[in-house]
Amino acid sequence: MWILIVTLCILLFLVGLQYRMDVTHTEIVSAKVRKAVKICVLADLHCRRFGEKQSKITDVIEQENPDLIVIPGDLFDIGRDLEISFELIDQIRNRPVYYVPGNHDVYLKNLNELHQRLEEKGVKILEGTAELFQDLEIAGIRDMGYRANMKPAKANALWKTKKFRLLLCHRPDYVSFYEKLNCDLIICGHAHGGQWRIPFTHQGIIAPRQGLFPKYTEGVHQTGKAKMFVSRGLASGNPHIPRLYNNPEIAFITITPEEKQS
Repeated sequence: MWILIVTLCILLFLVGLQYRMDVTHTEIVSAKVRKAVKICVLADLHCRRFGEKQSKITDVIEQENPDLIVIPGDLFDIGRDLEISFELIDQIRNRPVYYVPGNHDVYLKNLNELHQRLEEKGVKILEGTAELFQDLEIAGIRDMGYRANMKPAKANALWKTKKFRLLLCHRPDYVSFYEKLNCDLIICGHAHGGQWRIPFTHQGIIAPRQGLFPKYTEGVHQTGKAKMFVSRGLASGNPHIPRLYNNPEIAFITITPEEKQS
């Protein structure tokens, strides 16, 4: 009997490791946009390779044809081959790319040098700044550590227009901070979908600063006036702890115009 139970547990574990790339689609309706804008979200690469020249990622992007790409942190990581992340940047630089540093990025001592290389490749780095793209005003705040240490009023001052206000910020656990912001959408990563998930559910096991059975690991959540989208991301933060029943995610968010009543 015990042999059967152990065998089943091993099989369940191995099945959980056999993940594929999930491509998800989310629609957000807003009266602030005049035409649809399709955003590709690439979170938490952590210098991982997905196919030759990141083809498992770039093939999806070419097929989906987004208007822009956002990277909400942890493009890089300590002790790993940083050039693997630049492989991805080289393949997607033909599209507008916006990036905000996550916690594993800011740990790097040579981050300024890496940012210079990203800018030379056309990547827009958002660190307490905002950029306009069509009907979007995209702001970014670099990782602030375990607690959000920026005053909400300072964050709200980043947006200068009444366009659709988008914030890139790595951590989804800054909820009390996000609830005080005057924006429309916040895009995060960091939680890695809960790392391990209960089989055949969307419930993650653990996430940083959220503890066991965390709430904010994927999908759309309401935080004050804004919706917060959490990407499950691409890699695991620790190469020795695999994702389990938790596929890597390339997320697409389409901001569509609100239909006017006739």
